[in-house]
Amino acid sequence: MSFDAMSLSDSQVAETLFLDLPVQQVLERDGIQPVEPWARLYVDAIHDARFGDAIWARYHIDGNVVNGMVEGLTVLEAIEEDAVGYKKYSPEDFSEAVSFYRGTVNRADRHAQVIEIIFRNTLRVF
Repeated sequence: MSFDAMSLSDSQVAETLFLDLPVQQVLERDGIQPVEPWARLYVDAIHDARFGDAIWARYHIDGNVVNGMVEGLTVLEAIEEDAVGYKKYSPEDFSEAVSFYRGTVNRADRHAQVIEIIFRNTLRVF
């Protein structure tokens, strides 16, 4: 599946595991209190199909990242841990996420390693 930026409404989630906030919800601050600059970065990255950047911003958007750490892990370690958990406990959703990201490589993405972490976890066997 390839990503068509024009086909995704701001009221829809781009993907349900790592990008679970619709752009519209972030912009309207509907039920959430996103932290800047992460809210704007999340929205811009989704609109530009830079999904590594969008996931990176998503992990920061709640303001829970302090000095690069969230719950005792670096952001990349937290993403890795979540990817492992999703693959193990939500394999169908994880497979859909991998399919979504497989068709969305963007050279402007400054956090492409985030997508690589997700792909790397497709090889894990539980």
